[in-house]
Amino acid sequence: MPNRLIQSHLDTIDAHLDQVSRCLLDPDSGDLVHASANLQAAVIELSRLPQISALNQELPSPLKLRVRQTMASFDACREALMRRSFLAEISLGTLIPATRNPTYAPAAGRFSRQPYGSAGRQSGEFQVISA
Repeated sequence: MPNRLIQSHLDTIDAHLDQVSRCLLDPDSGDLVHASANLQAAVIELSRLPQISALNQELPSPLKLRVRQTMASFDACREALMRRSFLAEISLGTLIPATRNPTYAPAAGRFSRQPYGSAGRQSGEFQVISA
């Protein structure tokens, strides 16, 4: 009986993982925030089962394999989410340049034409070079 309950929770989690994967791969397929919230609620429900902590060491092999497959799906979703987050940050940096970190230090004072921020101030020792 406890294994059936765990299996049903894993089925629910797999369904929510599929929904999140579809939302990550095709933005028009649904609301990613809503799908992620549903997945989070399903995982919290599974973690609250008393059978999980009691049977953790004694889970049968097929159930352990099923949990490993679900965890692999979680890893794939996490990787896709990181990729999408990176693309969103790059796009934001392209559209609104103020969100990007400057590569060089800002120009200051009379040396504003120096291309690098680390060039420093002139000491005044060699102001004129003659040949």
